[in-house]
Amino acid sequence: MRHPFVQAKLLFVLLFMPSFGFAQVPVQVVTKVIEKEFTYTEGQRLRLAAQKADVIVKGWSRSSVSVRLRLVARHSDRATAERELNVHQYVAEVQNGQIELSNRFVIPPRAGKLQSQLKAVYEISLPAHMLLTLTNSFGDIHVSDVAGDVSLTFEFGKLTLEDIGGKLAVTSTYGDIDGRNLNASLTLKAEKADITLRDLGGTVTLQSRYGKLTVLPATTLHALKIEAARTEILVTTKRIVDFRFDVISAFADIRVPDGLTDQLSKYNGKQVFSYQPAGRKPEITILNSYSPVIIQGEKPLVDR
Repeated sequence: MRHPFVQAKLLFVLLFMPSFGFAQVPVQVVTKVIEKEFTYTEGQRLRLAAQKADVIVKGWSRSSVSVRLRLVARHSDRATAERELNVHQYVAEVQNGQIELSNRFVIPPRAGKLQSQLKAVYEISLPAHMLLTLTNSFGDIHVSDVAGDVSLTFEFGKLTLEDIGGKLAVTSTYGDIDGRNLNASLTLKAEKADITLRDLGGTVTLQSRYGKLTVLPATTLHALKIEAARTEILVTTKRIVDFRFDVISAFADIRVPDGLTDQLSKYNGKQVFSYQPAGRKPEITILNSYSPVIIQGEKPLVDR
């Protein structure tokens, strides 16, 4: 038998919960759209300095750069959203031969605290081999089908990479990374990030601190070097005999397939895995501390 107080409390919840749905106020969305087209010249660089922006960059075969920028303000009161949309400031022009794009927020004096949710959204199509420098904070980035010299720096967001060649440098702070079909000269530095790289080829150097790293190397891999600390590392291959391994883990275990446990050794508080199959194979070098390293072979990884 329920206590009378419990019954009364339950009745109160049942009576008043439906009212919450009716109390919701619809959000008003105000948008300003800027569209630009630039003629591309060989060796030209596009520089994008973004804030609170979602950025989509896609390579194409045309000799031009297309930019579509949406500036967005969201608030329950449309007049407030319209007024605060003007806080968005942007640049989209050619300076010293380079294409310069940027957005920022300029609050007028005595305007007080902003009430609207502000966001910028970039959709950029550019020649696949164009030089690109991109910085962003508090937003997601998606880059695909590029093969130039690309530099990406971001924080507090997610980076998605697809079909990347050429030269790529990535720096991430509190920003997760998901990559597919990368066959580039890749340098990646990350802190407090969850990183997954599938079908990884090329020449790769990865540095990670306080994160999680999952790598699925492809046979197009030339070399992979990982330097990490407090980062859980998983390397999974279709055939482990396609790669050479030189792995050192300090103050944490290395786990390998059952048939290769005899290749494990320990010394001075470190665990070592050295695997050298016959023939010339790409080398995977890993140095980690305080978190485990797991090597898998002939075992599919469930897509997360």
